[in-house]
Amino acid sequence: MEQSLFERLYDVLDNTAMLLFESDKTPYLDGLVLACEWIMSGDVLYEKNPDIAQKLETIRASINDVSFDKETVRKAMQVAILKGLKHVKLSNQSMTPETIGILTAYLIGKLIPGNQTISMLDPLVGTGNYLTCVANQIDREVQLYGVEMDKQRYFLATAMFDMMSYGEDVYYQDTLTYAGVLVDVIVTDFDFYEEVDQHYFPMETILHHRNNLKDHGYFLAVIPNDFFNQPSQEQFRKDLLEQYQMIGLVKLPESLFRGLGKSILILRGRKPEDEYPKSFLLADVPSFEDQDGFANALRQINRWFLENHPIKENFNG
Repeated sequence: MEQSLFERLYDVLDNTAMLLFESDKTPYLDGLVLACEWIMSGDVLYEKNPDIAQKLETIRASINDVSFDKETVRKAMQVAILKGLKHVKLSNQSMTPETIGILTAYLIGKLIPGNQTISMLDPLVGTGNYLTCVANQIDREVQLYGVEMDKQRYFLATAMFDMMSYGEDVYYQDTLTYAGVLVDVIVTDFDFYEEVDQHYFPMETILHHRNNLKDHGYFLAVIPNDFFNQPSQEQFRKDLLEQYQMIGLVKLPESLFRGLGKSILILRGRKPEDEYPKSFLLADVPSFEDQDGFANALRQINRWFLENHPIKENFNG
C-alpha cells in the first residue's frame, strides 16, 4: 500500500466531513457517509450552497484520476471513523484491531483450502471494518453480508462495502430476527455483555445464526475470555454441541485489550453423523511484536491442521 494514496483518500474523506460539520453542523460520521456517496456517484456536491459546493468539488477533484485498492480504502475509512468516534466522545474499543482480522483470515484459509468463492456473514457488522479486513486478506473471491441494528453504524458499513465494491448486502435490523442467506463462514467480534434473565447475547447469537451457516461451514467468533463462565453456560454447551462441532480456541494477545482478554472460538456446522477431529485446536498467541513466539504459535496451528484437518473430505462450500 502506497502511503501517499492512503493520505490522499483520507484527506478527501476528512476534509469533506469537516467542511460539512463547519458549514452546517453535519455530524462528522454523517459527513463521512456523504463523502463516500459523493465519491462513488460523482453527483454534484451540496447544491444548496454554491460556495460550499465549489470547495467540496475541489476536494473531490484531488482523487478523480486515482484508483484505490480495497485495503487502502479500508484503512482510510478506519482512521476517519476513529476520528469521528473521538469527535462524539465514543469509545473505539468496538473497532476490532486489524491484527485480529489478519489472523482470522489466516485461519479461514486453513479451514477452507482451495480457491472457491467464500461467502461470509458478520451478524454484528458494526462499521464493517472487521469483516472487510478479513475479506481483504483472503486471496480469492468473497461475497459479504452484514447485519447491524445501530443506524449510524449501518450507514458506515454500507459506505464501507460500497467503497470497496463488496455490494450492498448490509441489513438494518436486530440480528436475532435475521434469517437471510446461507454462507460458508460467519465471523463476528463480541463486545462484553452481561447475562440478563438467563440470556447471554453472544450465546443466543451463535445459536440463532446456525440457520445461516451451510453444513460444515464455520463460525469464528471473537469472544471474551469469560464466555464459558456465564450462569447459563451448561445449557448453552448442550445446545451448542447439538448444532456445532467445537474445533478450536485461539487465545489472543492480552496486549490488544484493556482488561479482560479475548479468544477466537472456532465452530463448525455439524450433521448428526459427523465425527470430531482427533484433537481440539488450542493455541495461545503471544504479542504480535514477539516474532519468535508468534512464529511458534503459527507452527503449532499449522501442525494441528496437518494432523487433524476436518474439512477436505466433507466441506460443501
